[in-house]
Amino acid sequence: MPLMHYDKRPLYLRIKEHLEKLINDGVYQNGDKLPSETALADELSVSRATLREALRVLEKEGKITKHQGIGTFITEPAPKFQRGIEELFSVTEAIKKAGHVPGTNGLNVEKILPDAKLKSIMDIDEEQPLIKLTRIRTADEEPVVYCEDYLDASFLKLKIDEDFSDSLFKLLEQKHNLKIKYAMTEIIPVIANQQLEDALEVEIGTPVLLLNQSHYNHEDKLFLFSRNYYRNDQFQFKVLRTR
Repeated sequence: MPLMHYDKRPLYLRIKEHLEKLINDGVYQNGDKLPSETALADELSVSRATLREALRVLEKEGKITKHQGIGTFITEPAPKFQRGIEELFSVTEAIKKAGHVPGTNGLNVEKILPDAKLKSIMDIDEEQPLIKLTRIRTADEEPVVYCEDYLDASFLKLKIDEDFSDSLFKLLEQKHNLKIKYAMTEIIPVIANQQLEDALEVEIGTPVLLLNQSHYNHEDKLFLFSRNYYRNDQFQFKVLRTR
């Protein structure tokens, strides 16, 4: 690191900045274990005391994590969106509450007849039409959720030319006076396929969180079934458990 000798800042800050560059350049990936302090100090031609101070600052900033007796690791970035799974929320609401701008890409709306699986889930007749809504929800123009929604068209009296670009919950509640009382939710870890690679801009094989949700009104009528695929580097779900 010959250029470091021309930098008049304290050496530990220069070492810290150099390590940050290695992380940003992908030399060290999220979750990687750093070399031992002795090996890293030798590699950077600095004392262990100087290296420790650089590592101390990186740890304080949350960029590395030290585990006593195990080693020092590059910190996995925290998800942008952390929600309690017991709280029924729309994707739009979650993105706004986290301080980001929601958006929609790849919107497609069509009227379909249910297959056997959808018929069983929604307890409807095979000839009863559904509105299938697919779209990619974005936060600050970055794809974060791929959504498939199936709505009971005959019950809701919805048209396929409705404006589905914003919150679906908001559309149902404000325009159609239909409030969701509760939802039954199933969380399933899945692996991204080609469709999810294209939609969410993740690699095939990347873990993704699938939330299957059945939404009911105050008369316990199931009128909306959703399959939402969340990028697990963007969303984290928590639940309060008591006994």
